Amino acid sequence: MRTVERNVKRVVVHRDYEPKTFENDIALLEMDKAVDFRPHIVPICLPEGEEDFVGQEAIVSGWGRIKYGGSVPSVLMQVQVPIMKNAECQKMFEKAGHPKKIRDSFLCAGFETGQHDSCEGDSGGPLQKEMPDGRWVLIGTVSHGIKCAWPNLPGIYMKMTYYKPWIMNIITSTS
Repeated sequence: MRTVERNVKRVVVHRDYEPKTFENDIALLEMDKAVDFRPHIVPICLPEGEEDFVGQEAIVSGWGRIKYGGSVPSVLMQVQVPIMKNAECQKMFEKAGHPKKIRDSFLCAGFETGQHDSCEGDSGGPLQKEMPDGRWVLIGTVSHGIKCAWPNLPGIYMKMTYYKPWIMNIITSTS
């Protein structure tokens, strides 16, 4: 497989991004040239409707640290994590001694016992799910967490069903 490189033409950061709370932790990157799709370069879809994916598993991938404070990998890593209700996520953070407001724009994924998670350096990466028809859907982007794969501290993602109107507005206003 041949590497394909593109330069970033424009970065659109959500105007209401709040770094202290990670609200609206999302940006879009416009590339300088289109990418030709190939067997190893395929588009990912945005979710249709308002499905929350709770109880389903998704794959998070990235080049971030393998564990909290650990080294970075030499290959792209991926793990499968379950999507949970935001109320359950809120309770888990409280149980771990980290009270945190889990907002409607957040999506939580991970295991109560820890096990697998995104980590430092994975931010902005995809939380994706293959649908029954074979399409891949971007259901979240890595935002933040506390430590990595620790008990009662699931990963927090930006929920694509929440941000789809914002994304579509940016995309359609520039095309």
